[in-house]
Amino acid sequence: MTKHYSEADLLETYYMQPGQSMPVMMHLAECAECKGKYERLERKLREAAVCDTEKPVTFWTRQRLSIMRRVDAQRTDGERFTRNLRVAAAAILAFFLGGAVVYKSVQPALKTPPVVISDHAVPAPPKTNDELQVPRDPWQSDELQDFHAVVQWESWVNDTKKKAGS
Repeated sequence: MTKHYSEADLLETYYMQPGQSMPVMMHLAECAECKGKYERLERKLREAAVCDTEKPVTFWTRQRLSIMRRVDAQRTDGERFTRNLRVAAAAILAFFLGGAVVYKSVQPALKTPPVVISDHAVPAPPKTNDELQVPRDPWQSDELQDFHAVVQWESWVNDTKKKAGS
């Protein structure tokens, strides 16, 4: 009894190099059953290689319609997104403008500092008509106001007090 080859073995033989498939080809020359299987397999492979790969017109029409639907859907989605973005921007602008208007209308008035009333009466300094008199607060001097960072007020005030006191 001789060994018969399966379709998988014959298919493998079909794609082998001519020198490698010699034992199987020798068997095919002697066995009519395996030779018939091999010829059917070879016919199937040749028919598959010859098959038409062109798509019918209906396929391309369906593809075109599908693409156009997607393009239209994306266009309407884009328009919807743009419209929503504009509405959101207008809402944000209205929110900030409304906040600014409300802030300005409800802005608290500047409060005057509370006046401290005490029982002790502080005598007012005596008024003199001397023009060379140093002001009580050296920072109030109009001539030296630009140079307040340079002048050492403490020493100047102390020297004036010493001269006035002696």
